[in-house]
Amino acid sequence: MPITAAGVGSGLDIENIVSQLMSIERQPLYALQRKESQVQAQISAYGALKSSISSFQDAMQALGSADKFKVFTANSSDDTVMAATADVNAATGSYEIVVQRIAQHHKLGSAAFADTATFGGNVGDSLTLTVDGASSTIDLSTASTLADIRDAINNAADNPGVTATLINVGGGNQHLVLSANDSGYAKRVQLSYGGSLSASTFGFSTLNQDASGATLTDLTQLDAAFTVDGYAVISASNKVTGVVDGLTFELKGTGSATLDVGRDTATILSSAKSFVDAYNAVVKKVEELKAGALGNDSGLRRILSQFRSVVNTPVTGLNGGNASLTELGIRTNAKTGELELDETVFQAALDADFDNVAAIFTDTTNGYAVRFDAVATGLLDAGNGLLKLRVGSLNDQIDTLQARQSNYEWRLQLREKALRSQLASLDALVGSLRSTGDFLAARLNPPTR
Repeated sequence: MPITAAGVGSGLDIENIVSQLMSIERQPLYALQRKESQVQAQISAYGALKSSISSFQDAMQALGSADKFKVFTANSSDDTVMAATADVNAATGSYEIVVQRIAQHHKLGSAAFADTATFGGNVGDSLTLTVDGASSTIDLSTASTLADIRDAINNAADNPGVTATLINVGGGNQHLVLSANDSGYAKRVQLSYGGSLSASTFGFSTLNQDASGATLTDLTQLDAAFTVDGYAVISASNKVTGVVDGLTFELKGTGSATLDVGRDTATILSSAKSFVDAYNAVVKKVEELKAGALGNDSGLRRILSQFRSVVNTPVTGLNGGNASLTELGIRTNAKTGELELDETVFQAALDADFDNVAAIFTDTTNGYAVRFDAVATGLLDAGNGLLKLRVGSLNDQIDTLQARQSNYEWRLQLREKALRSQLASLDALVGSLRSTGDFLAARLNPPTR
């Protein structure tokens, strides 16, 4: 920037004059900047509105399909015996469950050996573990301790599903324990030997016990056994599916329990509350924006109009008649325009005709969920949605305002340059006139002698 020395010839405060004149010249620029800030605030406001509508759509989807109403609870009279969960394929009912035994992971334990004892050491010596037809052979042609054998089993690339551990019993003695990774008879661990080794080498024996504490001699009892309403069921796992449609049993201990399966109306009521809350959040956000950044935007009225139109239009053709949200205890507050949920009325409606309540929301032709989703989708559509178009228009305004500001700033630079030139000329002229005046004054009023 060039060094200026305005006012040198005349004594005029040219810098201050330029500053004040340019401040006046910049007022239109400041107006453009304020306008840009306002438009940016409108874009942010539409972003907040979009978030509210998106949250509403998510809440609506929790009531938007028949499966969302197929929510069931499965309550066991004795959780120490069994528990259960229910999915959308379940049906209400009661079941008597008697558990004779739970499934176990097969376990084999060796005889006690010193931790320094070795096994094998001859060509062909080996230990083969087989689980459900898959096998892994441990090469013991090199003499190995129980710790070596444990590590070889656990690290085998073809391990068929066995975990080996050591149990130290004191005095330097230990047992090698082989545990099946999966429960049930089919996943039992079977052993075979090669070379000079045999079953007597390790002395493996079954560690599993029955409910009375006796060692299992019949390994088929590794499977769980229980009855459902008197019908016998055998399972390799304590987590049992497919016995009753929509139910998963978890067996925990022997004994009997009653399983009651019912509709989870509490979850459905919670979804209805979430829907009402999300709807009200949209209404509040629109009213907030009408009083603020988007006060003159007609789009807000259109949005509220679309939402209220859905609320006020009943579902037709259900059980030969019409049905509305009002029948479910969901009413519009006349003053605020927000929805209010009477939980007692909603619960009574569920108890009286559950399927009809579900249809009011999920009817694929004109259920509330379908229509609300259509409104939300239309507003949020990334191509031609109202919010997209509004924000696009505002972004175009931002581009125009920024271009105008850039052009105006260029013009201001030229204006300041011209002002400085004009004032510099004035400064020189005033300085020249002052010198002439001083000269004439000296001539016309010579000093007295």
